[in-house]
Amino acid sequence: MLNDIAIIAASGKLPQYVANYLGKKKIRFIIISIQGITTANFKKKYNLYSLRLGNGRKAIQILKSNSIKNIIFLGGLKKPSLLSLKPDLWSLYKIFSVLFFNKTDDSVLRRVVSIFENEGFNIIGLHSLTDVFFLKKGIYGSVDKLKKKDIQTIRKCVLKTIHWTKSDKGQSVITNNKSLILYENEKGTDNLIKRLLKNKKLNENSYLFIKINKIHQDKRIDLPTIGYKTINYLVKSNIKYIILQADSTIILNKKKIFKLIKKFKKTIISVNINYFPHNNNCYIEF
Repeated sequence: MLNDIAIIAASGKLPQYVANYLGKKKIRFIIISIQGITTANFKKKYNLYSLRLGNGRKAIQILKSNSIKNIIFLGGLKKPSLLSLKPDLWSLYKIFSVLFFNKTDDSVLRRVVSIFENEGFNIIGLHSLTDVFFLKKGIYGSVDKLKKKDIQTIRKCVLKTIHWTKSDKGQSVITNNKSLILYENEKGTDNLIKRLLKNKKLNENSYLFIKINKIHQDKRIDLPTIGYKTINYLVKSNIKYIILQADSTIILNKKKIFKLIKKFKKTIISVNINYFPHNNNCYIEF
């Protein structure tokens, strides 16, 4: 098991869940929260620092003074503007070109990762710590076996979702039984589902909710994450199946979620996805 870990905590509850897991395992770690972005509530006993997003030099000093070797980025983080970032000179020099030329969220995150790697730190993914936050391949909920037409629809719509993720606009879509009808935007997954619930016609024809990795995603950072609140929105919709990527989508409050989907007769399908870019095709294992 790894030790000497720093959690860089962005938005959402995932950093809080992981911190509690590390605490129970008695793993040495610190937390760096980002002012105005971090939303998790950490226990007072944890070694917690709070910094502005643009205060990169101070972050490096904190990491080195605590003899940190491994860094894990947890939670959602959208690309900031240069004005809102207010970077120190060190940070400005390191990331200016990425922000100035309006690159995607993934480009910024990859640049941040490379900066810390160049400083000698090891960037790890959640899989390096535990698999307890992931779902194995399988069918969970009210359906035990899929019909052939459902399998065909899922395969077709997942492939279309993979192609859409090339735009780096999100990780989630909603489909009817033929094609994609609603797409996640910068407002996030819950907003996507709320938009569906407000549109009676789209909701009546909705069929799948799909949340998967972006096509060129670094699996150490910004993995798809879904929690009880999001599932609670989904069970109010007409969606039949919730499609997640096996061993890649982070799922919080599993027991509560399984109880909820059973109550509302919904089904989560966790699938293995193998994408083949040479022919723009994919193999999906149920």
